[in-house]
Amino acid sequence: MTDYLSSSSYSSLADDYEVELASPWMRIAAVLINWLIFYLGMILGTLFFGLLAKMLHSALAGKICIILATLVPLLMYFIGQCIMMSTRGQSFGKKLLGIKVIGIDGSNPGFIGTVLLREILPFIVLITIDLLLNLIFYQNIYTALKKPNFISLFFYAICLFMLFRTTTYWRTLEDYLAKTIVIKI
Repeated sequence: MTDYLSSSSYSSLADDYEVELASPWMRIAAVLINWLIFYLGMILGTLFFGLLAKMLHSALAGKICIILATLVPLLMYFIGQCIMMSTRGQSFGKKLLGIKVIGIDGSNPGFIGTVLLREILPFIVLITIDLLLNLIFYQNIYTALKKPNFISLFFYAICLFMLFRTTTYWRTLEDYLAKTIVIKI
């Protein structure tokens, strides 16, 4: 199903601006590709720094390498994603699939729209709410941190449901927050 969004059907888009929306399956595939790249980076980082720790034969070096095995791939992935999303409106997965995020007015939402509002703000709010609720019920920080995040799961389930609604142009809660849509390029 191809869904076109034009200025006559969506008043917030610029005059005479027509785009083809990315399908829900393309958006899901882009997320899966991003996860795959992230976890592949984590595995390679762990292998590299694990081998380095074995070569150094030091307990302190081993602990430092474990920290680096986590932080280096995480920072590389996060910085790369932030740059790509801010400048192009594309994550690694979106770039591979030929889709991108644009503002509902047709502009590039930049760092604030694509990174802060779509990714970081919902993540921080959900983690905070989950942690506070877990602390209320378990009253122990260690137990609260180990418990599942059901609020986050519920939030992303709603987003997944919204992704298949054609009447809302396949927009999720994050899209509404950042005033964005995802299109084919």
